Amino acid sequence: MIKKKRLIAALMMVLVMLVSITVSSANAAEKNTSNRFNVCFVLDSTNSLLDTDSEKMRYDATNMFLGLLANDGNYVGSVIFSGGVIKKTDVVPINGPDDKVEVESDLETKEQLGATTIGAALDQAVDMLLEKGDESLSSVVILLSDGQSNKQNEKEMNSRSDALTKAKNNSISVYTVALNADGKADLDVLEQIANATDGKYKEVKKADDLKDVFREFYNMIYSAGTIKIMDGKIPENGEISVPFNVPYQGVEEVNIIISSDSKIENLSLVKPDGKEMGENVVEGITTVAKRFSITKIAKPNGGEWTLKGIGTPGSNIEIDMVYNDSITIDTEYINKEKYSINDTVSITGFILDDGKKMSSGYEDYTAKLIPDNDKGKEIPMKISDNSFKGDVTFDKEGTYTYHMELEGNGLKKYTETASIKLNVGNYAPVVNDDAKDFSKHFWVFPFFTKTCEVDLSKVATDPDGDKLTFNVSSSTFKDTTYEIQDNKLVIKDFYDLSKGICMVRAVDEKGSYVEFNVTVLLTNVGIATLIVVGSILLIVLILAFLKLRHDLLLKFSGTIKIDSFGDASVVNNEMSPIRGRVKLSAFGVVLPGLDANKCYFQATGKNFIYLISKQKLYSSAGTQLKKIKIDGTGYEVTVSTTSDMENGLYISFESLLNVY
Repeated sequence: MIKKKRLIAALMMVLVMLVSITVSSANAAEKNTSNRFNVCFVLDSTNSLLDTDSEKMRYDATNMFLGLLANDGNYVGSVIFSGGVIKKTDVVPINGPDDKVEVESDLETKEQLGATTIGAALDQAVDMLLEKGDESLSSVVILLSDGQSNKQNEKEMNSRSDALTKAKNNSISVYTVALNADGKADLDVLEQIANATDGKYKEVKKADDLKDVFREFYNMIYSAGTIKIMDGKIPENGEISVPFNVPYQGVEEVNIIISSDSKIENLSLVKPDGKEMGENVVEGITTVAKRFSITKIAKPNGGEWTLKGIGTPGSNIEIDMVYNDSITIDTEYINKEKYSINDTVSITGFILDDGKKMSSGYEDYTAKLIPDNDKGKEIPMKISDNSFKGDVTFDKEGTYTYHMELEGNGLKKYTETASIKLNVGNYAPVVNDDAKDFSKHFWVFPFFTKTCEVDLSKVATDPDGDKLTFNVSSSTFKDTTYEIQDNKLVIKDFYDLSKGICMVRAVDEKGSYVEFNVTVLLTNVGIATLIVVGSILLIVLILAFLKLRHDLLLKFSGTIKIDSFGDASVVNNEMSPIRGRVKLSAFGVVLPGLDANKCYFQATGKNFIYLISKQKLYSSAGTQLKKIKIDGTGYEVTVSTTSDMENGLYISFESLLNVY
């Protein structure tokens, strides 16, 4: 009976453990579950734009982005720069078309003389997002410049360093556009800023192309898709009649973008139920810019719509549809600390509409699992019970990482890179507890500092005792700034950023890995500073030399007498040195606890001398001193290394001078 109870108890414990593992290890991918963002525009407004963007097409581009934004829920601000920040508008909520119009007017600024201070403007934008943005939303910066940043300016370099560090630490992506019509845009800096913050970089040669780049950025940021519904010429009768389909689920707004050589008039929309939205209604939901118009349909019914209008026969026309959706995706799987090669891990993927799992509509999409490293292969997912299913198997040990991709209805959705992480056959390396926020500071001296080295072996270790290799997976520094040598991160260029972050991956012998950040701070001691410091040091050395020379020329003019007591001893009891200084060891003094070579008598040229020691001594006055005055009257001064005065010296000086 007792054995039976013990068996039941053991089985219950195993069952509890299994349930615990299953429940606690269901893994939801990290993602932005909202289709709203904090956005800050950073726009160059230097005088060079009068040549590179004479028609001010950059405002058409920003109007394109703003027009596509959902009418409510986003936060938008701006920073304008030219030789510094010349105008800033706080990040504020957008709650309707009127708020968008106000943002548009805030962006328009007259060009000014000034340097291209990208770092200062970017730093200001990041601070605004952190201070004024909605904490529940992700944040992005959209930066446009046509100028050359002053890389040699220390203040500019420090501002850029601070901005990139804060952006990286707070997952703020920066999307950069180089308007390089005159060939003077700082391509290196703009590309580095984007790469360092997981943003995107684009170079354009013509200002007319800016609106296309800003629409592309919008699609990237909001995971929106552009569906082309017409690209050609207006028919001979001038009538436009274009059908387009709207999905039945997950669509908040539909944006119809019309770009044409001629004005399109009498715009109307026919709904899926056959009812028509007339010209006056459509005009009220249409924003018109120089090169395009955007018609925004809020909460559209699913099905086939028709856009109608009248234009000039033969004119070029392009009509695109971009819809703002509430679709996100999620994955779940039973996660274990370590898998075996024979294991199969089943990944379940879900489509969410406004955060809730969809109960239908999966047949409109395809899904797959994408490997993020050289282990594993792409795995198609099958529809099963209002979800997608995909099985991951392993053919060798190491760390396998995947993310899920969903495509359909003109959209592509992704979970975060490496949102699915599976360790097979061994335990992954770990970051040591005392190195979670690892940083290292270096002083950089011209001509002397060749490299700065960070020992990475102190940051991560492997539970299995495997040897680790290191590589940099991303960095705010340029690639040419650093390299990995054995277990060291070596910084070899000190004029990129004054502060930067390297995301380092520690990999064991079986391919399992862990990632951690290393912050490197570089204080450049410039040539001018080095000259000043060197000059000061030279002056100090000269003064010290003159002082020493002066001291060595002073006369003793008397006799020094020493007697000992306790365990101390003296070989030469008296001496009449001529000038300068004489070591205590010259008297053959032995005193417990005292190095006689580090004590000496200093002449003053007067009716007294000094006993100077590198360690504190007790005198007959009972005080601890490193400099003891001995007058020339022959009066004995008692000196010891201890306060109890058990061992010591009696020292006196008989001066030949009658004055003090």
